[in-house]
Amino acid sequence: MQAYTFLGILLMFLPLSAIFMTVPVHADLMWGIQVVDEANGIGNWYCPIVVDADNNPHIAYSGAPKMRYASWNGTDWNIQQIEYADAHDLALDADGNPHITFGSLAYASWTGTKWDIQTVTTNHTVYSSLALDSSGNPHIAYITGNELQYASQNEANWNIQTVDTSPEINYGVSLALDSNDTPYIMYSTPSSYVDRSIGGLRFVNVKLAIWNNSRWNVETVLASSNFGEFGNMVLDSEGNPHFLATHHRYLSAETPVKVSDVLYVSWGGSAWNTQTVASNVTLANLGFLALGPDDSPNIVYNSEQLMYARWTGKAWATQNVTTASMANPYLAVDSNGNPHISYIKGNVLAPYIRRSLIYATANATELAEATPTPEVTPTFPDSPLLIVASAVIIGAIIAVTVYVWKKRGTKP
Repeated sequence: MQAYTFLGILLMFLPLSAIFMTVPVHADLMWGIQVVDEANGIGNWYCPIVVDADNNPHIAYSGAPKMRYASWNGTDWNIQQIEYADAHDLALDADGNPHITFGSLAYASWTGTKWDIQTVTTNHTVYSSLALDSSGNPHIAYITGNELQYASQNEANWNIQTVDTSPEINYGVSLALDSNDTPYIMYSTPSSYVDRSIGGLRFVNVKLAIWNNSRWNVETVLASSNFGEFGNMVLDSEGNPHFLATHHRYLSAETPVKVSDVLYVSWGGSAWNTQTVASNVTLANLGFLALGPDDSPNIVYNSEQLMYARWTGKAWATQNVTTASMANPYLAVDSNGNPHISYIKGNVLAPYIRRSLIYATANATELAEATPTPEVTPTFPDSPLLIVASAVIIGAIIAVTVYVWKKRGTKP
């Protein structure tokens, strides 16, 4: 009788305890990784990737010796050599034809049978950001000297404007066009510098320039002595900008070791919202942001290994993709929400060594079907339920203890 009574109380206790002990299970994506191209001297810092209407990946990158363009046809990679220069950025038009900026500064577009190459400017630039408008015309943002410039093409002519002039504008720049073909340009300028015996922290002001009728409106988005750099900017389906940033600091006041927080920043309509994606990481470089078909953010960053983070709707799910040494990773998300990553494997700072262009992808659709409940921090019930449940559990424990004590006291 004693055993059956104890079992009954225990069965009553277990469902209540499950309220506090249940932890949703999160499954990682399964990545497929392949070598697209490999050669001595291949690759530099940039290898932008985009996906077409059929969700096939396309990648532009620097070759040995020519800039190259790789496209997946569903079975194989088709690789073309274009020009003696470094690739900057890549975009596809409505027909799936590639457009590439490269060199210092040139623009290449595929006509269907050949590459049409044009010189945009002879002023020196090390990087440019490319976007195509609703008519397929190219728009390019780039830094030359101390100027942020914007070039747009109408028919055969290039119209070049100076957006901002400031000492030491950083060469990183990101351009996006909204549904009305209005250009948004994000860039940064130095704000301060903190020196230490081993290296130093350089901080920036992040700025956003938006074309408004006949002039550029420039606003400072982030202004702090803690922001180290910003990543690429993208616009969501409502035209709201999203971008990455880093919060740099030293690990402690006594040590020169630098750590960073990876931040995801988005415009909510009335204010900028900031979330921390990863904390206290050692960043080799910031990485790349892409939005899924539902505007959900997906992020890759290089923290001495390639990391991928996606927003589940309640939390950031982060996993390691590979531990290989790499340069800047790039990311695209297809219409099914599947991530596509490109990166250069090997040391891009050392010339003429053998390096590889790597492509990685995963099927997020299968994961979503297999694990509909995302990984989140377990939450406790509301206060009234918590009090009642606690009272019942404590009462059950007391009842079991008293019952056993009485049984032992009545033994002959």
